[in-house]
Amino acid sequence: MKVLYVTSNGGIHDYRFLSKLADDYEVTLLHYAANELMNSIKEIRGLKIISKKPLKKSFPLLSEYFHFKKILNEFRPDIVHTGYVWQTGILAALANFHPHLSMPWGSDILIDPNKSFLIKKFVSKTLLQADHVQCDADEVREVMISNFSVDGKKISVFPWGVDLTIFKPLDKTGCRMKIGIDTNKFVAIFNRHLKKIYGVKYLLEGFKTFADDKNDILLLLLSSGEELDFVKTFIKQNELEEKIRIIGNVPNNILPEYLNASDLYVSTSFSDGTSLSLLEAMACGLGIIVTDVPAIMEWVGCENGIVVQKKNSVGVSNALNSYYSNRELISLHSEKNICIAKQRADWDENYLKLKNIYEKIV
Repeated sequence: MKVLYVTSNGGIHDYRFLSKLADDYEVTLLHYAANELMNSIKEIRGLKIISKKPLKKSFPLLSEYFHFKKILNEFRPDIVHTGYVWQTGILAALANFHPHLSMPWGSDILIDPNKSFLIKKFVSKTLLQADHVQCDADEVREVMISNFSVDGKKISVFPWGVDLTIFKPLDKTGCRMKIGIDTNKFVAIFNRHLKKIYGVKYLLEGFKTFADDKNDILLLLLSSGEELDFVKTFIKQNELEEKIRIIGNVPNNILPEYLNASDLYVSTSFSDGTSLSLLEAMACGLGIIVTDVPAIMEWVGCENGIVVQKKNSVGVSNALNSYYSNRELISLHSEKNICIAKQRADWDENYLKLKNIYEKIV
């Protein structure tokens, strides 16, 4: 089977799909984005890559529609698989190519259509034209049905999952020694992008309050983004240099070491689909603090984590204190999170569901 995989990203999420697909199909990656492809994608054996920067960042419809049509005619795929609905899915929809699998990423359904009437029209056109739609959260499915009149029978919901051979519990002491963290520290990790949508301001304010009377705590920021300067300024102004460490992005193969060196994972997002960073943390057996985003609450409740209100720094501080003062709670949640990850977040198992969709619509 010949697969044309079209994306406007080219990051770790695409890598998860492409590394699997390239083993089973003849795959051409059509990459329309201003940012570069991650090296791991470039190294996938047997994958043909066509990378072209659009005239307008991440909006190839304005400049690349005829290029897309040309690739269709040359490659003659058996299926087109598009990611991010209004950026690349619209190309397949306007070309009226079938079979077309549309793969929403979350924000393209939950947030972007509210910003622009034109984006909403593009999303509607793509979802209605697609032969099948695969998403990673029930919330995304319900919004597509209610807001865009998509037939629920053509929507499949399953998480993209994680590689449980990589993301698994490791020796905490060994991981801390390897990356230079005091074995006696109480460590929280945040590895979402430093963007406003991920509530960075509330994370920092909550952590500052939590950290005021403690010297044995550490927050790891494994991220970068538009809020980086704000983060650096906040740390300096509040004299938190010894308690917050900016690591930046790390390769996926060493991320499990940082997760296993930590006691708990924190996400202060305002909106989300099924967060892969959350699933990775669960698979490694961390305690979990998340905000009350519907798609995240499909995974986390009081039995395996602590859920706080969005935009609530006091809630973040209280949650951190709850784990800090009750280490047995971390152990309890750790066991449950590992079990949930094995049952629901195994990418090897969930990938088979994607293959079944391919066979069905082709």
